[in-house]
Amino acid sequence: MSPNRLFLPGLLAALVLLWVAWQVYAGWGLVTLDLRDAPLAKAIAAISRQGGIEIVSNLDPSTPVTIKVKRVPPVEALDIVAVRTEASWQLAYLGAPEAGAIDDVLAIFRAGGKTTGWASFNAGGFSLIAPQSGAALDLRGTLWTPSEPGGLPALLEEAAQKTGVFLAAPADWKPSVSAPEAAPMAVAMPRLFRSAGGVAREVFLLRASPSRNDDMGGGRGGAWIGSRSGGEQRGGSWTSSMGGQQNTVARAEAQIALLPQNEQERAREDVRLMGEFWRGMRDLPEQERRAKAQEFFSRPEVADRMDERRMAREAKMTPQQRVERSKQYFERKQAAKAGQNRGS
Repeated sequence: MSPNRLFLPGLLAALVLLWVAWQVYAGWGLVTLDLRDAPLAKAIAAISRQGGIEIVSNLDPSTPVTIKVKRVPPVEALDIVAVRTEASWQLAYLGAPEAGAIDDVLAIFRAGGKTTGWASFNAGGFSLIAPQSGAALDLRGTLWTPSEPGGLPALLEEAAQKTGVFLAAPADWKPSVSAPEAAPMAVAMPRLFRSAGGVAREVFLLRASPSRNDDMGGGRGGAWIGSRSGGEQRGGSWTSSMGGQQNTVARAEAQIALLPQNEQERAREDVRLMGEFWRGMRDLPEQERRAKAQEFFSRPEVADRMDERRMAREAKMTPQQRVERSKQYFERKQAAKAGQNRGS
């Protein structure tokens, strides 16, 4: 047999191995699932394993989930699971003097119990930024540039307000620490907790939606982890309830930086318009506020943006969920129309 005949099969085998290796490398950290009415625990385990993330859920692990995705980021797979189980999720960084304390609080959360003795830090409100595709943002890459001096709680509050990431630590753990250098949250948070003499844990929390009688605290669902540092922020204007104007702008910019370049300018314009709207509403009487809100949300450009986000969200629902959502929307419209007729 000639040397060429021996060489060609070897070359082909090498090329096949290189192709396989490239496919594995290119798909590293991405998630592919094809599950129908599978237990939630199975879906979570698959996303965790393929995506290289830790997910802790307080939902019933036997909850059936149907999901079919191919090579998507783990946060996108998690977002679809959350939509289809009518749950919500957050990226969280937990810190404590010892790892055992984090294990304990996560075990309580997983069981649906109240996580007392912990302080939580979060921006609250709704998501400021969303890609036009409707894909979930991975806030691990959000850049935090610290500016607040002081102890650990002050730095955690600033980081949460400026990035939108959920943070928690034992309420009585208040060491003095220096602000870390500017870095993505995936780097900055472990660095900050280590400088405080403790440990950090990155985890994605998947939480059952609280019932109306739950008061955001008891039963499966309820609160996230710990009590809101400084008390719950309720009511007020868009910027006050979202952490103040300066923090809101910083958070929006940090999240906009995660978007594709061609979407960033439009996102900034959306944030600017929404900020102007809420600032204009701040001192208006209730009747004028409602009229102004109706006028604003009826604008074609605003209505189009809202429709885009709604359609992107509905695309992640099951067909049955979309039917039920349409039914509920129709019933609300009918009830509102009936109320207007009674008032006229």
